[in-house]
Amino acid sequence: MVQVLHQLPKLNNPSLLSGIQSRDDAAVYKLSQDTAIVQSVDFFPPNVDDPFTYGEIAAANAVSDIYAMGAEPLFALNIVSFPDNLPNKILQDIIDGGSSKSIEAGMLIVGGHTIKNDVPIYGLSVTGTVKPGSEISNSSCNPDDVLVLTKPLGSGILTTAAKFDDLPSEALNECINIMKTLNDKAAKAMRASKVNACTDITGFGLIGHLMEMTEGSGLMANIHMNNIPTMVNAYESALAGHAPSGTKENFKAAANSVKWSSDISMENKLILCDAQTSGGLLISVSPNKLPSLVENLKLNGVSDHAVIGEIKSRPEPSLHIKVN
Repeated sequence: MVQVLHQLPKLNNPSLLSGIQSRDDAAVYKLSQDTAIVQSVDFFPPNVDDPFTYGEIAAANAVSDIYAMGAEPLFALNIVSFPDNLPNKILQDIIDGGSSKSIEAGMLIVGGHTIKNDVPIYGLSVTGTVKPGSEISNSSCNPDDVLVLTKPLGSGILTTAAKFDDLPSEALNECINIMKTLNDKAAKAMRASKVNACTDITGFGLIGHLMEMTEGSGLMANIHMNNIPTMVNAYESALAGHAPSGTKENFKAAANSVKWSSDISMENKLILCDAQTSGGLLISVSPNKLPSLVENLKLNGVSDHAVIGEIKSRPEPSLHIKVN
């Protein structure tokens, strides 16, 4: 897919502040001196059994890209595929879940598009706004920045374990609650603290999305495994072999760009590469602004945040991340 996208024509429009070339989380297009629109889209098949909950998670996941850019969501369009052989009540519950989470985000769902398909898929195309120049890129890290993660890792591994009925209900419920949680409060704290860069952690896992940050910034990241927040039972489920295919692919893709300390277990490597759904924000902030960010996160009720590493100059072109 990356190779295909690289073949698209280069865009040269002064109003396009962020597009396909930047690998940012959303496109940003300047309308005036005071307003730019921010747009992103995301959808995926069910990762939990309950349709309403699936809709909530999908909506929280889709709007997360808007928050990661430092923007505020305005409205969204539903994107749905649904098979003929399932009751319409399931589809209604999915859409109701998405609507409920969108209301919580202060975002209007104004329409959408539906197709017939063998597999249910749900998501949103989300439009938001930001003042031009205030958007937060994923490629503007500075040397000696501190990296802050706002949600624990492990949702891909845990939801896979749940598919095999190999996860305690308490652990699954905690995982679901984390996936349903909007990144709005973390984004509010981030905007107030004038951070340097941000991305949200989704399908490429922490390592994959951090590699996008380091590649775009021309820098390297040091990650401290002992500081990484993980969901309950994530390690045990990885040990039991429940890493999904996307997580394994993320690990393979990072092979030439990550230097792992010899004491990092394969389970922890998979957790760092785990394909997340509606994961947290990964924020790069100057050391002198870290106390402000931490205080603002606390004031906004973001209790799971953790300082997980720092940004450094890159000693060699292919080395993006060190994990110790």
